[in-house]
Amino acid sequence: MIDLPHPPPGATSGPYGLPRPDLDEAHLALAEIYAEITDRIWNQLLVETHLSGRETDPDALDRVIEAMKASDPITALCGRSLAIRVAAFDAIAADRELVGSHS
Repeated sequence: MIDLPHPPPGATSGPYGLPRPDLDEAHLALAEIYAEITDRIWNQLLVETHLSGRETDPDALDRVIEAMKASDPITALCGRSLAIRVAAFDAIAADRELVGSHS
């Protein structure tokens, strides 16, 4: 087994230097799809979730993802893709913690 440094050199967050998706990433994901109407959709999601958009806790992102998944089909697909990224990050973090505790 390869013994990777934990965290890798230069890492500033998460396992292997990967950041956990956050509200900024959700906003950017919407911008990739909606371009000039992104802010209108983003603000609607923030109103629905009672968020300001400046939150940094994982629960805030989870709330936005759920609102996205309950929205129109395109926004819902974007929300599902973010949910997959969060699940992948959490799985990698848990695996890294498990592997790291046995090294």
